[in-house]
Amino acid sequence: MFSFISIEFGLSFIAFFCLYWLVAAKPQIQNLLLLCGSYFIVYKGSNLLALLLLIVFTLLIYFISKRILKSALFKSWLIFGIMLTLINLAFWKYFDFFRSSVGNTLEDTQLDLNYLSNIVLPLGISYYSFQSISYLSGLCKTRTQTDCIYKRFTLPGLALHLSFFPTITAGPIARAYDARGLTDIYNQPTGMVNQIHTQEPRRILAPTLAMILIVVALMKTWWFSGWISENWVDPIFANPMQYQSLEILAAIYGYTVQLFLNFSGYSDLMIALGLLLGFRIPINFRAPLLAHNIREFWARWHISLSTWIRDYIYIPLGGSKKGFIRTQINLLIAMVFSGIWHGNGWHFLIWGSLHGIGLILLNISDRIWMLFGHCQPQEAKNKIYQSGRAGKLISIIVTIHFVCFCFVFFRAPTLNDALAIFQALLHNHINIPLSSNPFYFFALLLLAWLLYPKLIRLFNYFYINAEKLPRYSYILPLLLLLLVAIICAPAGIPGFIYANF
Repeated sequence: MFSFISIEFGLSFIAFFCLYWLVAAKPQIQNLLLLCGSYFIVYKGSNLLALLLLIVFTLLIYFISKRILKSALFKSWLIFGIMLTLINLAFWKYFDFFRSSVGNTLEDTQLDLNYLSNIVLPLGISYYSFQSISYLSGLCKTRTQTDCIYKRFTLPGLALHLSFFPTITAGPIARAYDARGLTDIYNQPTGMVNQIHTQEPRRILAPTLAMILIVVALMKTWWFSGWISENWVDPIFANPMQYQSLEILAAIYGYTVQLFLNFSGYSDLMIALGLLLGFRIPINFRAPLLAHNIREFWARWHISLSTWIRDYIYIPLGGSKKGFIRTQINLLIAMVFSGIWHGNGWHFLIWGSLHGIGLILLNISDRIWMLFGHCQPQEAKNKIYQSGRAGKLISIIVTIHFVCFCFVFFRAPTLNDALAIFQALLHNHINIPLSSNPFYFFALLLLAWLLYPKLIRLFNYFYINAEKLPRYSYILPLLLLLLVAIICAPAGIPGFIYANF
């Protein structure tokens, strides 16, 4: 099974890295190498069908992009491109939902059903589908806004954009053009058209920081996330009725931390690979577990997805410009879409709906503060948080608990499994002894949470000063941290959770 944190990939990347920079004077050849490498990874990470699907899809998007630029019916071509993309995505993403009924129908006709078991979600289809929609929408703006002039992709450039291996597996969702809220580690824009079609020779960006991010990513995904998954989350979520309520609570907290470490670690790794290849990839997390309300959480968590939903679902529905009630409806629709994008079960629909309801309740509370507290809208949004130290603590704790309990629906395989977790949490405190020490785990989580702001400041320091450090000062500490991670990590190579979406 292909993995970005395997020894095979590490050695292959080193060889590719050397070849890539041998032709540093010719970015077009570098692009060709990147395209071949990306297609190879799609093939190894999925199958030949996934690669062929990506190639055909790229050709169709390129054809539609040319029609948008040249046809008088450019809006119709944009709608056609979006519908084609969504139909293609929905077919592959939700085929499992219909697999049994389709199988029963074909069984009645005595047709061979073996091929149905081979149909799996093609690697990266969610991410390159979203990238295609944002690219086509950007091109359409050049036809409707005279002051909006965007460079367009050539066919090889579009193929690289949609298959770029640091982003195709699990994001971040790279945009063709710069977008509000999407910046790299130095708050620089991350539009891929200009980066891919650059005429200037590329250079390695922040190599010291890239090395630090790689080691941190391995510690997050391989050691910390793997240990939490193996010892707390997986066994308890698999058989919740056998565990005591405190252990269930530890697993609920643990999964949120596991998911954050796994996904943010993956994002750190991809940002590092991008830096080593001369590309700026957007930051996908900005300390989300310190968010003081659910609105703030979504501004910090999976930023490339939340900004995409904002720009291509929430705003097209009318955003906040059609009255208070319509704004809440738009928010709910956007968050429901976020839920069903992650999977085809009712539990994902409930997860998205809960976050939508949470945002609506937050907006209603803001209105109440404005009416009875006689304060301005911006002040009302952070009234409790800005009321003092106790208000800050309460706001963050409530937000984190809301996120953790909603993630039960995200983690459980089915809705019934999610309900079983809550049933065990409520009822298993009687006559079921502890089989582990959840207080030890709670203490570790609390300590990590208290240290988290200091770690954020430390990382911000490295973002700014890493390249100023003498090389001898960080090579040995990084090697020691890497060695500790390898020794302490659970056996096997962990997968990336968001690669399943």
